[in-house]
Amino acid sequence: MSRLNIQFSDRQNKALDELAEELGTTKAGVLKSALALLEVALRERKEGNRIGVVKDNTVVKEIVGIT
Repeated sequence: MSRLNIQFSDRQNKALDELAEELGTTKAGVLKSALALLEVALRERKEGNRIGVVKDNTVVKEIVGIT
């Protein structure tokens, strides 16, 4: 396992703190979850699929801009 030092803006740091509290985890836990989600998104994009938010079997929002 390796360590990584990252500098975040005050806004990003606050967002990480809030997400960690909401999820009951640490900032590192938030970043690990975000990385896992991005990996899924990229894998699905390569397979020709899109990522979206679905409510009652209806796509209410498509997530774009994942490069």
